[in-house]
Amino acid sequence: MSVLNQSVFLRRLAPVIMLAAFVAACQEEGPDQVAEAEAALSAQPRPAKIFTVSDQVGLQSRRFTGRVEAVQTVDLSFQVAGKLVELPVRESQEIDNGALVAKLDPTDYERAVREGKLRLKQAKQDLDRLETLRDRSVISQKSYDDQKNEHDLAVEALAAAEQNLEYAEIHAPFDGIITRRLVDSFTTVSVGTAVVRMQDVSEIQIDINVPEALFAKVSEDQVASLHAEFPSIPGQEFPLVYREHSTEVDTVTQTYRITLAMESKPDAQIYPGMTAAVIVKLRPEGLDLAKSLLVPTSSVAVDGDRKAYVWRFDESSSAVTKVPVEVGVVTGDYIPVTDGVAKGDRIVSAGVAQLSEGQTIRPLP
Repeated sequence: MSVLNQSVFLRRLAPVIMLAAFVAACQEEGPDQVAEAEAALSAQPRPAKIFTVSDQVGLQSRRFTGRVEAVQTVDLSFQVAGKLVELPVRESQEIDNGALVAKLDPTDYERAVREGKLRLKQAKQDLDRLETLRDRSVISQKSYDDQKNEHDLAVEALAAAEQNLEYAEIHAPFDGIITRRLVDSFTTVSVGTAVVRMQDVSEIQIDINVPEALFAKVSEDQVASLHAEFPSIPGQEFPLVYREHSTEVDTVTQTYRITLAMESKPDAQIYPGMTAAVIVKLRPEGLDLAKSLLVPTSSVAVDGDRKAYVWRFDESSSAVTKVPVEVGVVTGDYIPVTDGVAKGDRIVSAGVAQLSEGQTIRPLP
């Protein structure tokens, strides 16, 4: 190559050499961007699904349509006849035990009491007189005994008259509500004629009809919880307790009646005759949820020593802690844990094999 051509070649090659040297210098002095990105990614909390341990997990839910019933419903009536002169109660009125419900005209019954008292007074005087004569042997013992019977009959007659006077009034037999007035004031009523209908609403009872197949299969131990929901009170649940059940099947629907109860709620406006949805939560057959809690199968991992564990999430530090657990037999998507977790614990439910002690995580929605 001539000297001229060599000079031209070197001039053309110089920018390439300078660029290569600049790139090399940048690679030697500049930071490793890939390594920094990986380090930054590992420092960020790992997203993870969180499961809250509860004794309601794994329960089977059954829904029934129920009807609100009173504890008892009675039609109140008089035990004597007469004209109704007082009917102070109104329909839907709540009354206390012993309050006056209705009253008959007491004139005839008060007269009978006065007559009874006079007859008893006269019989007592005659008895005292004959007792004196008997003691003097003026009359026979039989004469005295006959008068004694007259006196005793007068006592019973007065008691009956006083009782009839009491029967001329009806008083509430319990705390309850008047649901219907069956007669009007000033009506002449006979013995046994229903005057008002009254219901005991000291508690709210709900009747449901359970199919015979379910009734025969489910035991009391399997029932985990009972609650009622009312269309008129959306968003609220009312706990229920068992009261009784029928042992005779309905021949038409082939169902058994079960009566449940809840506390009376004056502010809730729940009355007999209303409909309710009853939700029954059942424990899986053969699983004692009283001694174990169900957690997702994906939340349990096994270490090298074949020991099961879960990762408990600490919300304050966003870190996880390895917790050994005792587990039972897998039942579908859940596995029973008999030791190691408690209600309310929050555990990681997916990707547990990729976690480490103290690692921070970010709960997924």
